[in-house]
Amino acid sequence: MKKFAMAALAALSLGTVSAESCASSFSGFYAGVQAGMNSTTGTLDMSSYLNRTGTATPANSKFNAGKKSFLGGIFAGYGMGVGSCAYVGAEVYGNFGNAASTLYDSTDTEAGAKNFKVTMKRGYNLGAKVRLGYTVSQQAMIFVGLGLEYAKSTLQSENIQTTVAQTNVDKIVKKSKGKISFAPSIGMDMFLNKNLFLRGEYTYVMGMKQKLEAKQVGTTIASQTATMKLNTTQQRFALGLGYKF
Repeated sequence: MKKFAMAALAALSLGTVSAESCASSFSGFYAGVQAGMNSTTGTLDMSSYLNRTGTATPANSKFNAGKKSFLGGIFAGYGMGVGSCAYVGAEVYGNFGNAASTLYDSTDTEAGAKNFKVTMKRGYNLGAKVRLGYTVSQQAMIFVGLGLEYAKSTLQSENIQTTVAQTNVDKIVKKSKGKISFAPSIGMDMFLNKNLFLRGEYTYVMGMKQKLEAKQVGTTIASQTATMKLNTTQQRFALGLGYKF
C-alpha cells in the first residue's frame, strides 16, 4: 500500500510538472516581426463609362482582378496556459506593404487608346485578435485567431480620352475608405530555444466594398457619369520570428 501511494504521488507530481511546463512554456508577454505574401482579389462592377468612340458601355460590366504583394509587420501580445495544454491570449499587430492593383484598363480592349483606367491601393493594416491555442508539445502550439483589422483602401479612376476633349471634368477621381473587417487566422508557433520562436500563419480578411463616380464627356453626350463598385478580399501567409519575455 505504501509503495502504491508513493507511486501514485510520483505520477501525480510528474503530471503536475508536465502540465505546468506545457502551460508555462507559452505563457507571458511576447513580441516579434513578420513578413510574407499578401493576395488581394476584387470584383469591379462598372456601368455607363464612355469608350474611345464616346458611347457608353452596357450596364453591369464586371471585371475580376487580383494582385500579390510583399508585406512586413510587427506583433506583440500576452497569453497564458489554461489547464494542461490549452492556451488563451490577446495580440495586436500591424502590417505594411503596397497592395496596388490595376482593376481595369481600356487599353486591353481598345488598341491605341488608353482612355479609362481604374486602380486600387492599400498601404497598411492594423489589427487586434484573441488567440486560442493547443500545445502539442512544450515547444509547439497550434492556434486560431479571431481578430478585427482596420485597413484603408483608395479607389482611383483615370480618364484620358484620345478622341474626345475632356472639358470641365476631372482627369483623375479618387476616393479613400477605411473599414474594420473580420480577420480569422490559423497558425503555429514553435520554440527554437527557451525564448525564441518561429511562427507561420494564414489570415483571411473579409471583403471591403467601395463606390466611385467619375464624369466623362462624349462625342454626342455633354457629360456621362461612370459608376464603379468594388468588392475586395485579402488572403495572406506570413512567417514570423518572436521573443517571449
